[in-house]
Amino acid sequence: MRTRRLQALALPALAALLLPLTTGCGGDASANTDAGSKPGQVTLHVGDQGKQVLTLLTASGELKNLPYKVQFDQFNSGPLVNQALSAGVLDFGIMGDTPAIFAAAAGLPVDVVAASHTVGPGYTLLTRAGSDIHTLADIKGHKVAYSKGTANQGFLIQALSTVNLKQQDVTPVDVPLQNIGGVLESGTVDAATVAAQDLVTYTKAHPDAVKLINGQHVSSGYAFYLASRKALGNTAERAALQDLVGRIIKATSWSRAHPDAWIDAFYVKVDKQTPAVGRLVWEASGETRFAAVDQTVIGAQQRQADLFLANGQLPGKVDVTSEFPADVEQQFSALIAADQQ
Repeated sequence: MRTRRLQALALPALAALLLPLTTGCGGDASANTDAGSKPGQVTLHVGDQGKQVLTLLTASGELKNLPYKVQFDQFNSGPLVNQALSAGVLDFGIMGDTPAIFAAAAGLPVDVVAASHTVGPGYTLLTRAGSDIHTLADIKGHKVAYSKGTANQGFLIQALSTVNLKQQDVTPVDVPLQNIGGVLESGTVDAATVAAQDLVTYTKAHPDAVKLINGQHVSSGYAFYLASRKALGNTAERAALQDLVGRIIKATSWSRAHPDAWIDAFYVKVDKQTPAVGRLVWEASGETRFAAVDQTVIGAQQRQADLFLANGQLPGKVDVTSEFPADVEQQFSALIAADQQ
């Protein structure tokens, strides 16, 4: 009964984070070009962001010879992936650690099937050029651009906690992820939680901007791969999900071994950066590997959920273990060990 009450409280909070679904995605054609649709053939509907996973699988060759079909839909943020999962139009979605917490808070019928871990700067809390902010403690009372409900917000709250501040101690300016760099450039905020691309672009134009703190110092660096319980409950779809996750793990290993090809495929051809800038963004993004979903991962999620509660961003305590059933974690974590052999 307590869980139902929490879900009833959390669902409106999650809904407030989400934009209309049609504004957040644009469907790509099925990625399986090797075979036409066959009667009874499984089709997985995947929620991607910025074509990153689609590009990773394509460039590495891991989309070849699929025994099922994959339909990729593109979204602008993790909260929008959550909305699609809630609507039942996705079987599988990729998001940062914060949206995964809100999925648990809302009681979405999804389970974590994999987690990747990025070691590197990730997000950076960056000041506007010429601002009077010189240390992280100076940020109190200033306007800070962030994107509500995303890993971007999770980073901000964790960063503020290192100097005993909460989100209420700054003036948060909620903007879409893709607009954060532009808001900082406009001068309408004093600081912003920028991703690697905006960091490279803004500091190149404004070398006096101060990097207050980055994700390497405060963020767990996890991204999560969530599957619907409906898909996991179907034997054929579960097998397809297991195969797809294995291919994503292998493709991620490929990207580390072939950085030039990955930079060209994603940062240059998809993000439209020059090769030089693409390399800088890649370097600032950090190195990504998949991690076995264990108590280290679950504990990091729970600590962030508790921090969100302390910051008044959740209506009640969230137990994130609801997204980590033992049988699912055991089955899918075996794929990581297989890739490392």
